[in-house]
Amino acid sequence: MEPAVKTGQGSLQQLWLAAANGEPAGLPGTLLMFALSPLEWLYRAGLKVYLRMERVGLRRRRVLPARVVSVGNLTLGGTGKTGIVETLARKLNEETPVAVLLRGYGGTHSSDALTVSNREQVLEGWQKAGDEAALLARRLPGVAVVAGKDRRKTGALAISELGSKLLLLDDGLQYWQLKRDVDIILVDARLPFGNGRVLPAGLMREPLSALRRGHAIVLTHTNEVTRDTLSLLRDTIRCIAPGRPVFHAFYRAGAILAGESEEPAAALKGKDVVVLCGIGSPESFEATLREEGARVAEALRFGDHHPFRQDDLDLAEERRKETGAQWVLTTAKDFVRMADLRVPDSFRVLRAEMVVPEFEALVNLARGEQG
Repeated sequence: MEPAVKTGQGSLQQLWLAAANGEPAGLPGTLLMFALSPLEWLYRAGLKVYLRMERVGLRRRRVLPARVVSVGNLTLGGTGKTGIVETLARKLNEETPVAVLLRGYGGTHSSDALTVSNREQVLEGWQKAGDEAALLARRLPGVAVVAGKDRRKTGALAISELGSKLLLLDDGLQYWQLKRDVDIILVDARLPFGNGRVLPAGLMREPLSALRRGHAIVLTHTNEVTRDTLSLLRDTIRCIAPGRPVFHAFYRAGAILAGESEEPAAALKGKDVVVLCGIGSPESFEATLREEGARVAEALRFGDHHPFRQDDLDLAEERRKETGAQWVLTTAKDFVRMADLRVPDSFRVLRAEMVVPEFEALVNLARGEQG
């Protein structure tokens, strides 16, 4: 029997999401997409004008005195950007001072450039900096993390005050105001382009032709699709963006954390668990648990960056007892947002690791090296 799944999304939002994903949404979904079509045309036209102004020199990108590498995607939702950024930042920082620049979604800060980590210590919590910035600051000792919507200002601060020589932009593909040396575009292998339409009638931030701007394409969640699906997707990308290197990536379960203690991922085998998460791709997290042998008794899904309340944790604990599950499992990103709450003893945190089999080639591309 399939586990129960509960979400915090409203019916209209669920209808839009199903239709934008290309899933069966019936007549209501068809009518909703039809109603959104004029706005889609306006969005496409505005984007086309904006980019053309740049090509003819009416808009100029700012050039900063550092190497700039962007990790982004064409669609809304979680494709694994933070995992790729973390993995790249850790490796690149071994040779040159790296700063991660991100907007700081979910945070309350209003400053142009908020230093979350100055390499030596974490300075800000998730409430102000946002969950992703706080998580990266914790997991990347020695790497500067700066939050703010204007990457020109956060980048300038990272260079002048934090001594950074390489800037790594988390979700930077659509930040056209700053010149980049490398654009890495992530594509979710499970649902690459939704229904193929751009906002607001689809998940696409840009048309598929934008893949040509990428210096590399990384297919994520590749362990969750068949070889035939993966092969077809690679062929599609090579037709749209010929000559671009295509990499594979997927999440692998790391350690299971409970307070100060740590267990190997193998401890999940045979466990009945309730899943509690508010991330962009909850299905992937649940799939990772199942791969390790856990049985998902119930999944409590909230929207990305959901600010957890004590009621949410109490509900998860209640459902654990009612289903007879041993643990409540959550992600490291979600656990950051539980810092000020009373966390039951049954809660466990899965520390996931991003795996890129062709990692050295991707690192060399970010460095500007060939081969």
